[in-house]
Amino acid sequence: MGVEVAIWTEAVSERGRAPVRSRRVRRAVIVLAAAVLLAAVALTAFLAGEHQPRPFTVLTGTATVGDHEATVIVAGWAYGIEGSVMWVDQQGSLHDEGWPSCLSTPGRTVPISFGEVPVTAQDGTSWRQVVWVDCRA
Repeated sequence: MGVEVAIWTEAVSERGRAPVRSRRVRRAVIVLAAAVLLAAVALTAFLAGEHQPRPFTVLTGTATVGDHEATVIVAGWAYGIEGSVMWVDQQGSLHDEGWPSCLSTPGRTVPISFGEVPVTAQDGTSWRQVVWVDCRA
């Protein structure tokens, strides 16, 4: 009787392992498929975003500096910079507001990069607004 119970226990044990293994395999396949699907969605979103135009245009020019104002002429457009603006200093640190240190001496001409966005007012008037300045140019 003891041998029969041992054989029966081993048989049940062997049968009991198969479903556990198949559940593990099934779970691993589902997790892998979900990961592949998530990666495909992320890649598709990234590629779709890459084909969207930037919300701003990056330009480089020489700024003529005044007293907390500067003008940069690029491709026939005169870009005015005044007041507080987001800017990057010569060391690459970002400043959320204030006046760029590279534009602090009136009368100088300074090479800069800057970002501009087109703006249209309700009356139809339009201009290109400088939204940040990079002093590392």
